[in-house]
Amino acid sequence: MSDWYDAEQRVEKARELFEQRQWSKCLQELRAALSLNPYNSAYLFNIALTLDELERFDEAVEAYRQSLDIESQDVDALNHLGVDLTRLGRHAEALAAFDRIEQIDSTYEPAYCNRIITYTQLGLHEKAEEMFYIARLYKEDCPHCYHNIALSLHNRGLFDKAIYCWQKALDLDEHHAQVHLRMAEAYWGKGELENARQHYVQELRRAPGDTQTVLDLGRLLLEMGRLEEAGEKFRRAIELAPEHAGGQFCHGRWLLQAGHPDDALAAFVRVLQLDPTYSGAHLQLGRIYFLRQERDAARRHLRAEHRLMSEDPQLLLELSNLLVDLGDLDTAIACLKRLTRLQPDNTNAGQNLAVAYFLNRQWEPGMAFSREFLARHPDHLMVLHNLAVACERQHKFVLALYWVRRALALAPRDASFVRMQTRLRLLRMVWRIVDALCAPFRKDDTSPDAQGKLLR
Repeated sequence: MSDWYDAEQRVEKARELFEQRQWSKCLQELRAALSLNPYNSAYLFNIALTLDELERFDEAVEAYRQSLDIESQDVDALNHLGVDLTRLGRHAEALAAFDRIEQIDSTYEPAYCNRIITYTQLGLHEKAEEMFYIARLYKEDCPHCYHNIALSLHNRGLFDKAIYCWQKALDLDEHHAQVHLRMAEAYWGKGELENARQHYVQELRRAPGDTQTVLDLGRLLLEMGRLEEAGEKFRRAIELAPEHAGGQFCHGRWLLQAGHPDDALAAFVRVLQLDPTYSGAHLQLGRIYFLRQERDAARRHLRAEHRLMSEDPQLLLELSNLLVDLGDLDTAIACLKRLTRLQPDNTNAGQNLAVAYFLNRQWEPGMAFSREFLARHPDHLMVLHNLAVACERQHKFVLALYWVRRALALAPRDASFVRMQTRLRLLRMVWRIVDALCAPFRKDDTSPDAQGKLLR
């Protein structure tokens, strides 16, 4: 009896701490209660809820499973388990948990509502919509359903429909978490920057200490050209979380744009002190050192950025451009090959990779890639231009003329191709004359070395 009473006292204390948002202390009390009564599924469920608040989702999943070992029909525990498994990207397990709920109680609406998110993350948007409509059969006006389906719509670029659903969620629950943030992102995606700004401001009124929202608003203000306001937001983010590498990085980008490269350099060094693998920091340092003509330092940082194996297309494009400018063509080619694998139809990446090959005098791989690229984009004039120039550099004037004629068939009045055609015709004629003049000498000396020298 004493153990049971002591455990309940601990749980009561934990409940007070939970309401005070003292998660770590709450967890200690709950675990103490569980040590006194290890077969209480409610204690395990509350431990899992507290771990969720601490964002320790792997541990929460284990606690929910332990709770279900004791009370296997607990649909609330199954539902929270499915949500956490979705957060962790373990979608098959999450769907299995939601399916178990449906078998136990087919009218339990959250099991359908939360599956919207799971299917959205899997890219199965039709299934997400199916879950949305089934959920509404059991609860017509669920703000969570509208919020979740809006995420699916936003991921498909259907910004107006997403905004409508998020507004509906707000109408049902004006305090619904993150709706203003999501609406800001949707308006930003539409290019309606002022509307986006207003929703970021409203989100910050709801959660004034949210560092990520402060940073997002700062980035938006930069895009709007409101430089001073953006700087104020980035400084605010650093005040809120001085050890947050993202805040330091954004402030560094702002310092560069504001014309303070020395301060920016110090900011990016600080980013790498906080997080040596932070994507983009080495790139920015490489850019600053390149502008200072400190080429060895620039090369060191750009190569370090390349070794981080980023999959951000814009970063890879900027990185490769700097590497080309620096003359580090082998690293630039490796970087562009990664980018073209990620985005095979990225025309800028494809064109730049071919140019990098040609600058590195790797004619065959450059031409092979260009021909492969043209098979997908047959009217890409710049690739045709690059192929013609590459053939000209190799003295393959007939082949160069072929590529020029293909370009002129697409753009007959393009002055650059008209001039190139004239030049190539002249070079072909001169080459034939030179070849004819050299013919007697080739007859006198037929050794391979002599022929190589004359034909070079």
